[in-house]
Amino acid sequence: MKAVIMAGGKGSRLRPLTCNKPKPMVPVLNKPVMEYAVELLKRHHITDIAVTLQYLPEVIKDHFGDGSDLGVNLRYFEETIPLGTAGSVKNAEEFLNETFLVISGDGITDYDLTEAVEFHRKQGGIVTLVMARVRNPLEYGVVMCDNNGRITRFLEKPSWGEVFSDTVNTGIYIIEPEIFEYFERDTFFDFSKDLFPLLMSRGMPMFGYVAEGYWSDIGSLEQYRQTQYDLMDGLLQAAIPGRELAEGIWVGQGTVLEPGVKFAGRPIYIGNNCNIEEGVEIGSYTVLGNNNTIRAGASLKHTVAWDGSFIDIGVELRGATICNHNRIMAGTAMFEGVVTGDNNYYGKRVIVKPRVKIWPDKMVEDYTILTESLIWGGDRRKSLFSTHGVAGRVNVEVSPEMVVRLAVAHGSTILRGSHVVVSSDCHRPSEVIKKAFTPGLQAAGINVYDVGVATTPITRYAVKSLNAKAGIHIRMLPPHDRGRIIIEFLDEKGINISKDFERKIENTYIQEDFRRADIRNLGEVKYMPQMAEAYREGLLRNIDRDMAKRCRARLLVAYDYQNLGWFLPPLFEQLGCQVTTLNAPDYSREDIAALVREGHLDMGVLLSSNGDDVILFSPSGEIISDDRLMILWAYVSMARSGDEKIGVPVTASSVIENLALAMGRKVIRTKVHPRAMMEISSESLFQPFYDGIFIFLKVLEYLLEKDTDLARLFHRLPGSCIYRKEVQCPWSEKGTVMRRLIEDAANGKVELIDGIKIYADEGWTLVLPDCEEPVFRVVSEAATMEAAQRLTDYYTGRIEKYRSAV
Repeated sequence: MKAVIMAGGKGSRLRPLTCNKPKPMVPVLNKPVMEYAVELLKRHHITDIAVTLQYLPEVIKDHFGDGSDLGVNLRYFEETIPLGTAGSVKNAEEFLNETFLVISGDGITDYDLTEAVEFHRKQGGIVTLVMARVRNPLEYGVVMCDNNGRITRFLEKPSWGEVFSDTVNTGIYIIEPEIFEYFERDTFFDFSKDLFPLLMSRGMPMFGYVAEGYWSDIGSLEQYRQTQYDLMDGLLQAAIPGRELAEGIWVGQGTVLEPGVKFAGRPIYIGNNCNIEEGVEIGSYTVLGNNNTIRAGASLKHTVAWDGSFIDIGVELRGATICNHNRIMAGTAMFEGVVTGDNNYYGKRVIVKPRVKIWPDKMVEDYTILTESLIWGGDRRKSLFSTHGVAGRVNVEVSPEMVVRLAVAHGSTILRGSHVVVSSDCHRPSEVIKKAFTPGLQAAGINVYDVGVATTPITRYAVKSLNAKAGIHIRMLPPHDRGRIIIEFLDEKGINISKDFERKIENTYIQEDFRRADIRNLGEVKYMPQMAEAYREGLLRNIDRDMAKRCRARLLVAYDYQNLGWFLPPLFEQLGCQVTTLNAPDYSREDIAALVREGHLDMGVLLSSNGDDVILFSPSGEIISDDRLMILWAYVSMARSGDEKIGVPVTASSVIENLALAMGRKVIRTKVHPRAMMEISSESLFQPFYDGIFIFLKVLEYLLEKDTDLARLFHRLPGSCIYRKEVQCPWSEKGTVMRRLIEDAANGKVELIDGIKIYADEGWTLVLPDCEEPVFRVVSEAATMEAAQRLTDYYTGRIEKYRSAV
């Protein structure tokens, strides 16, 4: 049998480790990652091996040669253009004339490949994916199989709502050569994104084999370090080079340990020809490569150092990763998560703060305190983006210097010379952050339309009206005195950007792979405060203005005077209604309901401070919000619109389907994420579910046209009983819980649009893993609230049971 080792990866997420070497050559316990793959294949009697190359191919060729030193036969196949995973393997098609195994050159495993191959041959499929069960499947390809192991579905890097299992694709495949018939040579083609979906669509048998043992996909700096610790802890069946000086301490040939060296913990690995002086303290989980010199009084704990570095007297290293040939002078300290590339020099008493990265060939002068990454750096947070944008505390997580980098990253992902709309609310912190964001865009060659003080709906309208490429709105999150701010990113249609675009911005930000425009191409700023008036006029054009002027309805409208007081009064002047206003932050929902009821008013309206959400109140003070408001809006929208379809999230009531059926309309269920809902109406200048003023005006227009009031209209609509609950669940256990729930529901009706929606005789239940918090959100609908609560309680109980069993 033959094998392919895919070794073309650049390892962008491992920079600066991979600035000067390809990812498969990154050392783990003093030998390249790829060497572990070669040894595993040889252990299973697979010695004819193709190696696919792209990034710095000569580094791999020079180290491994023809493979004879390791007892194998290596053949190299180099990509001159990127071909993708499947395309790179097809590059070796003439070599792969029999069943072959594909394995990554940048991961480490001790899986029983012989057993996996036997499974493949027994099942007779065209491809077998070797799978692992992991606690956090978010960064992998999730795979679902039936009871016979046949693959039924897989998702590449899913969102939490798509994590339907904890079995993931390891990138190890057993493949029949007939797969080459399905795509052309010299064409970019990916296994997971292109080939496997194609084979499934053709009905070709594909199977999944869940392997037992150790597997590590070295996809991050944290995982790189953890893999070395795992090897020293004996979690992987692989030989550790060097002799074991004492239990848990390995030392290579030619290394000199002077008397008085203190080993302060286990395990410890030291390579060849190191010189470690008296008084050095080496703590647990320290890994040293070859030819390192450690001077007296230095202290190293949880530190990985490659080859040829000089670590001077009194240096303190805590959780740092040191690449080749660094010179670290006396008294310098580096802390948790620091990574320093090749050939760097650090003067005396330098302090490098946690998580700072320094790219190769830098000199840091004496007494410098490094708090930011040098030249290129990394993100300090798990993820930049939350559901609606980039959020955090002003001048803490969201500081002006961070925002400039974020703006340059955003601008670098857009065609130079494009226009981006930028706006903020009325609060001073928002204006400060906007003024930091704007020059970042300009530096990347992006022109800016500054529409001044606005809301998110106004900014959406401006993006489409001005044919801009993107939009940015910056606003404080309520309560405004807590100091939290959010930066919302919109695409050319004025809707929230996609997850792919978020990742693109985030990767550019992390790698600081910025585009720097020359002075002739710096972006310009054009101030356009008139866009708020244009949005207001656009709203009025969307209703029967003459009817509105004749309106004698009495309304109570509560809104944030500070943030919307400049905008709403001119709108009210265009309506014939008698409008009483309140400053919303001073009143509760119950206060407003009582004022509407006691004042015998026709309708009450409560707008959010951003104008993107609304709550309505009937003349009797009945509060219409959330699920009830969605039913009301769906009915009004379908009754007045010529559109045959309406999009609602999977959490919305089934009442909407019943209404649509009666009105000859079609309901499209979407994911809960805002963008998914907006895509259905992306051609419109307004996004109704995210524009409270638009909803208020359209409902008012409908009431006037039908000569009815809100109470009579709402009570004509079918009722809905929806019960919600959330249950805590660690991130590491979400995938397992989802898999168990799907297995339980295998014989029933299940939808997998977003999370797991399970139908029963009483109603339905949606189990949705939250993408920002370690919780599941459980939503049920039934004929009565008691039945809905029973369904919700049943599934929260199942989640707690499966969680505790992990």
